[in-house]
Amino acid sequence: MRRALAITLLSLSGMALAGCAAPEETTAAAPTTQISAGAKDEAIAKLLPADIQKAGKVRVASGVSFPPMEFFDTDNKTVLGFDADLGKALGEVLGVEFAFENVNFDGIIGGLNAGRYDLGLTSMLDKKERQQQVDFVDYLKSGSALMVPKGNPQGIKEALDMCGKKVAVEKAATGDLLVDDVTKKCADAGKPDVEKVPFPDQASAVQALQSKRADMVAALDLTLAYSVKQAPQQFEVAVSAIDPLPVGIPVPKNKPQLRDAVQAALKKVIANGTYDQLLAKWNLQAQAFKDAAINAGK
Repeated sequence: MRRALAITLLSLSGMALAGCAAPEETTAAAPTTQISAGAKDEAIAKLLPADIQKAGKVRVASGVSFPPMEFFDTDNKTVLGFDADLGKALGEVLGVEFAFENVNFDGIIGGLNAGRYDLGLTSMLDKKERQQQVDFVDYLKSGSALMVPKGNPQGIKEALDMCGKKVAVEKAATGDLLVDDVTKKCADAGKPDVEKVPFPDQASAVQALQSKRADMVAALDLTLAYSVKQAPQQFEVAVSAIDPLPVGIPVPKNKPQLRDAVQAALKKVIANGTYDQLLAKWNLQAQAFKDAAINAGK
């Protein structure tokens, strides 16, 4: 999902988003508060499959270019963000390491089902069609949004205003799917198709808007809000809360034991207050989803 780009993590002169390959410098510090979920819960840990207990780690597929959810620190190796912190908290409860591996978004589900990874933590919307391939343990709620240049020069007010416009998206991610859905509606309304401009990672999509190779960016609202916060003089969110859905942790369908262990750990992290602390750290309180439901997406 977000292959290596040599860009600045939080500066829009080099880009407000962390690239999959990591920033060379940081002009605005990410939150550094360390939050612990506490000691290992032996009863919950025993729910894990035996091979994961033995290995002592969970192999996590993640597209590491999606702040504030996951992005590289200045060492180009350490993964920061809400998903990274949540993985650490879940690992503390389960007594294992959540080891993040950077993967192109469009290869995550395939990699899970091929056995290369155990689960994903990468801000993936829990959509009904994805439930045919994986199960989701839901942990946030989010919707699609459209980010435009500051001042909204083209007057974008609704999703159908994408018709006939160049829209930058991360390949196979939420914005990509949104463009496909809206293009069908454009045809029904007698309007020109959306001109989709796909990129391998979210950072490149935002760079395309910055360099005027696209009219807007379509992505999850939580990451675009973060982009605007980092560069309020360059960008604004014109449309938000499009088709809100839960955000889930995808787990292969042949690993129900792992799914249930992760759900139990998430429920504990929610109950003991760690989840709320993480939301506050990354300013995601509006995205709280405390049900820890399985496959709640429509």
